[in-house]
Amino acid sequence: MTVVPVMSFSLQTAEMKNSTKAVGEYSAPTPAYAPFPPSDSSNRVVAVHDPPEKTGASLSDIVISMLEQVDASVFLGHEVNLTSLGPRRTGTAACIAGADYIYNQFESMGLWVRYRPWNNGGYSSNNVEATMNGTDETSDEIYIICAHYDTVSAGPGADDDTSGTVAVIMAARIMSQYQFNHTIKFVAFSGEEQGLLGSEVYAQQAAAAGWNIVGVLNADMISYAVTTNDGNNLIVYENTASEWLYTYTSNINTEYSDYIHLTLHHGGSTWGSDHNSFWDYGYDALFYFEYTETPYYHTSGDTIAHINATYAVKNMRLIFASLAELSEANPLNHPPETPIMTGPTTGFLGLPYSFNTTTTDPDGNNISFMFDWGDGDNSGWLGPIASGATQTGSHVWALTGTFNITVKAKDSNGAESEVSAAHTIVISAAPTIEIGAITGGLFKVKAVVKNNGAVAATNVSWGIDLAGGIILLGKASSGTIPTIAAGGTATITSKMILGFGKTVITVTADTATKSQNATVLLVYIKT
Repeated sequence: MTVVPVMSFSLQTAEMKNSTKAVGEYSAPTPAYAPFPPSDSSNRVVAVHDPPEKTGASLSDIVISMLEQVDASVFLGHEVNLTSLGPRRTGTAACIAGADYIYNQFESMGLWVRYRPWNNGGYSSNNVEATMNGTDETSDEIYIICAHYDTVSAGPGADDDTSGTVAVIMAARIMSQYQFNHTIKFVAFSGEEQGLLGSEVYAQQAAAAGWNIVGVLNADMISYAVTTNDGNNLIVYENTASEWLYTYTSNINTEYSDYIHLTLHHGGSTWGSDHNSFWDYGYDALFYFEYTETPYYHTSGDTIAHINATYAVKNMRLIFASLAELSEANPLNHPPETPIMTGPTTGFLGLPYSFNTTTTDPDGNNISFMFDWGDGDNSGWLGPIASGATQTGSHVWALTGTFNITVKAKDSNGAESEVSAAHTIVISAAPTIEIGAITGGLFKVKAVVKNNGAVAATNVSWGIDLAGGIILLGKASSGTIPTIAAGGTATITSKMILGFGKTVITVTADTATKSQNATVLLVYIKT
């Protein structure tokens, strides 16, 4: 389904009354169809790792550009599309349609997306997961933003938890325009209202696979506020192991206060949403929850008419900024275009041959190039040079044969291009040269290319150097270099008057040279 921004809804400021709620008077929500677990039934794993050394980073233009894209009308558009499906109790057709909607949204962003099927507590359903892999190949850190897309049977759950689900979708949409050092997973769970069933399986599987999930940001009910005080405050639940993460998001709230405008409050520990599944398996997680719980909680009144999009935007900005800083956001970097290459197609052993390559970088970054010479050797990274400039690479082959040369480019941020089309060069053994008998200034030159003693069908370029600095290259006036076939004969008639005496005639054919004494009789050169 396509998001249709809805502009007719009031983006409530809802300054109707003042709240006098004191800090600590927060009641955590609970899933609708699951009883409170007895205190001795938790399978919670004690975290064995030390809290990572992370603090809220300084103000970042990249993160600000993300926050400026968090739009209330887009939020409402997704709300309309999901709540129009009706109540999405786990296992119903409406819940399946909700999963499909989320999947299609992720897929349209170009993200790697999959359904994560689960069976738990007599229910079967799918979690929906999209992944952005981190660009730091040395990092295995994973950060998760999550919400539950299932609702109770009584109503469409505009606040519980379509609001959090839309936050996950919008985070993915905005963050897909950037890149991050560490991996981010955008996850929508089902089975939450039956007792955190989908997230329990997900966290269990993550732990079994050894995932290094450093932080989980769970958004559940973030859009109800009917007073100015409600709209300026947010509760964040955390356990002891996750206290560092609360400090981190609090620092983020301070750094980006001009864009968020919230006061945060410790909520303490609660099992009442999907973050608890991660706590149970030793992962650190936060639960972001509206300051005043909606009175329409788990009723048919939990509709778009009773949500506050302006408040949701503030809460999403806090969550998104925390996620972006944790995962270390960078501008989206595009790899260079596939390079093109030019150079010789034939050559001989022992001689260096040069090849030129060029390409452009869409972001205007400097570029380095690496040639693969096709013989098991490469040039290493050459450069960097400016986008669009030409890089030259040279190589000497030690074996005869046919070699396919390729080149690839890398920009200054490490993004690599596709490998170029192959450029083929045939390397032959060096030619041998024979100079025929010289009679009266007439002589014949024969250049023979041999490969392992056999004459090879390779053409060679050649020239004649007469002592005294005269070079004949075919017709001297044209400057062309004649080419003769392997084993062929080329004859140049020269009439030279140097008096009676001897000179040296030297013939060069690529790597090979041959010299021979000759008696010259004439001084005139015929061209």
